[in-house]
Amino acid sequence: MKIVKSFIKALGKNYYFDFIILAGSEDIDYVENYVLVEYENQDYYEKSLETIQIRQEEIIKEIKKLYQDSLSEIYLNLSTSDPDNFDSFIKFNIEAIKIQLKTLKSDFYVDEKKSRYFSFLLDNAEVEDLYYKHISKIHFDDLLIGNKISTLFSNFDFKNENIKTTYIESFYFNEFHLKRFKTLSNLPLSLFLIGYKFILELIKIQNMIVDIKESKEINPKIKWTGKRTHIGFVLGTLAQNGYLDAPKGRNGEINYTAFSKLIRQNFEVEGTEDTLRKYLNPDDEKFIESQKTFDKEGFKIPHSKLLG
Repeated sequence: MKIVKSFIKALGKNYYFDFIILAGSEDIDYVENYVLVEYENQDYYEKSLETIQIRQEEIIKEIKKLYQDSLSEIYLNLSTSDPDNFDSFIKFNIEAIKIQLKTLKSDFYVDEKKSRYFSFLLDNAEVEDLYYKHISKIHFDDLLIGNKISTLFSNFDFKNENIKTTYIESFYFNEFHLKRFKTLSNLPLSLFLIGYKFILELIKIQNMIVDIKESKEINPKIKWTGKRTHIGFVLGTLAQNGYLDAPKGRNGEINYTAFSKLIRQNFEVEGTEDTLRKYLNPDDEKFIESQKTFDKEGFKIPHSKLLG
């Protein structure tokens, strides 16, 4: 199923490239895009947080549409497929989405290297150097002080109880760092929730398949091995000649739509109800064509009253 495949692929895509511009590009607006980062060994400028939020809304809207279209595709295919074969398809896609959710969960924490949204924020030289040094935190309250970052370097003498704290200026206020992390993590969190909801829908479909299988076991259908033209003509003729009490409308005439529906409920036969209805009705061209074929082979069913 192409739409389901596209949905799962889109769910696991790395969208951070939508939020950055390669440093040195001619079309950079340095007033709006001023945050310089290093990502995958290249320098980029991050787009403004407002621009990132707008793009995130567009992505979420696209994913939600794929979500709805994927469910429609699955239900349409389920209505015409063997439930036994369809069950394995559902299981496969549940596992495929679980893999994407695992990646998205790692993406939440954009300040950790395992996140695909992690990048080195190129601040002043001293702050940039902190990314490459081991940092130990004594107390959370000591970590964020005004617009300064309190750090402990790996070359501390930990035997010395008089631990000193080094303060280094950052180009950005702590409020900016917090807003940036919240903005970037919003998309993987939203995609995770959409993917998780899709798994719940697939589990619901799994339960439906179980119910269909159990219903088949309890109420097995008679398998019609002939063609749909055959069953339409034969049962239609039996109804016309008084052997079957077919469903009737208010006018007392046979209701061929209800008749075809009843046949499909009790017989395993190819074709839609509308097609079967045409083969049942003696006034329809489909029935007349079948009658000519049966007459040619000498097939004739007398009226039940003639048999006494």
